[in-house]
This record gives sequence, structure tokens and C-alpha cells, in this order.
Amino acid sequence: MPKTILMIHGRHFKPPKNDLQKLWTEALRFGIQRDHPGKLAALKNARVELVYYGDISNAFLENALDESTPDDLADRKATLAKLKQYKRSQFSKSTYRRLPGYNPWMEALADLLAGPLNLFGLSESIIERVAPDMSEYWGSYQFGSQVRAVFTTAIIKALKQQGDVCVIGHSLGTMICYDVFWKLSHYSEYRDQPWNRKVSLWITLGSPLADETVKDNLKGANNARADRYPTNVIDWLNIAAEDDYISHDQKVAGDFKAMKKLGYVNSITDRRVYNLAVRGGKSNPHHGVGYLIHPTVADAIAAWL
Repeated sequence: MPKTILMIHGRHFKPPKNDLQKLWTEALRFGIQRDHPGKLAALKNARVELVYYGDISNAFLENALDESTPDDLADRKATLAKLKQYKRSQFSKSTYRRLPGYNPWMEALADLLAGPLNLFGLSESIIERVAPDMSEYWGSYQFGSQVRAVFTTAIIKALKQQGDVCVIGHSLGTMICYDVFWKLSHYSEYRDQPWNRKVSLWITLGSPLADETVKDNLKGANNARADRYPTNVIDWLNIAAEDDYISHDQKVAGDFKAMKKLGYVNSITDRRVYNLAVRGGKSNPHHGVGYLIHPTVADAIAAWL
């Protein structure tokens, strides 16, 4: 049966859907070609789709930041072209630390301040400044419901089709995934539908889901333990890059261990990697394409295929 890979992008400005889908699909395909060429035919037979809410987030960011959506497609293509030059063995600490503009301080600062800021109720205001679209996601019913609706439509369509479903989310996209998974698990209008089955593999890239403030704002966060978590994922692989300040708390297995104890998920696995993406001449360890082309993602998708 044909399998489905559903990808959902993260925060900040995004190029048009067709352009971003080509970049993401090519990064994923190249990783498989580099490390698991025998799986290329299986990938070709799979349905690979990008869930795009960039039109919604771009409009919000243009208004909030008083900026126009940048025309940065050429830089994004150059980033992918450079990433294609690395061999599997080069996705290492030594390669990463030689990148231009290497800067470990953002993640270190986020790690240092996360606890105290959350304790004194300040972290939401900090997130609003450095990632306003993330803050808007849980602070605005209209924005949050709009982007969740886009993913809800896409995941229902995928689950209605035969074959396993893999979801790959990046950054803010992982929060959207989590909340929609929770809705499908617990809202009566979805829960008992014949198509409402489990996602066989969920891959989160550069995810903030382990951050205390983010956890406090997830769907179900204030519910009783049995109703607090999604129940419709079989295996969860969380991949976080060194110095990615959005995923500064890089391990979700401990934060969501109750999902395993309750039998809602078979496995939750954390992997730490080095993201070799360079954007605008500087190292960008949060970049989505840098995650998608990484050997850890290629290994996971090849095994799933």
C-alpha cells in the first residue's frame, strides 16, 4: 500500500508553498539517495506532501514586525546546494564548529534562563519578542485555530487513505501537530471516526515541546492525566540540533514519559545532531532543510519505508 509522508513547516517567514515543498522534498530525497539508495523507489512510491500555513504566518509577521516577507529563495537554494556537498560522515561536531558564524550562546542562554523565567512568569513575554508567531499561536484563538485547521484537514485526508502515515514537523509545526493529535484523540467528533487511526511515525525537528512554557500551553495540559496526552502516535522520534535555541530543552522522552506508561505510544526517542545549514552567511542550526537532509532523518525514513 502507498505510504504517506506529511511534512509541516515551522515558524518565521516562508517562501511560497511550491518553492518550499520543492526544497523540503529534495532535501529528504537527497538524504535517502546519499545513505540508503535502495529505498529511493519506495520513497518515490510514497505520497509526500507539505502542509503549508505560511500565507497565514507571513501575514501575521508582516503586521507584527512591520516587515515584508523576504525574497530569500536564492539563499535557501544555496543552503541546500551546500548541504548536498557533505558526506554522511561529515555531519559531525568538528564540521559544525567550523561553519561561518558559529555561535553556541543562544542555546546556552535559553538553557540557563528557561527555569527562572518560567518560575517568575516572564518566559512568555520573552518568547513573544524572539518568536512572536509562536506566542501568537497560543495567545490568539484566531491564529491558532486557522493554522490547526490547515493541518487537521491534511492529516484527516492522509488517515482516510490506506497505508502507513509518517508526520514530520519542524519548530512551531510540532506544536500544531501535537495539538491536532490531541484533538483527534479526545474530541468526540473525531475520536470514534473509522479513519481515526494511529500515525505510525512522528518525527519532530527543532521542537520546543519540552520547554516548560510551551508545555503549559499545549492542548490538554490542564486535564487529568489520562486525558492530557494524544493517543494516536505509535513511535515518536525527536531530533534536536546542537545550539538550536528553539529546542534548547532537547529531550522530550522524560517530559512525556506518561504517554508510554499509559500505553498511548510505543516509543519516544531523542536524538541530538549537528545541523550544518548556513543561511545569510551564518550558521543556522534551526534550519528545516538542514534537519531534513541529516543522516538521522534519512535513517529513520529509510527504516520506516
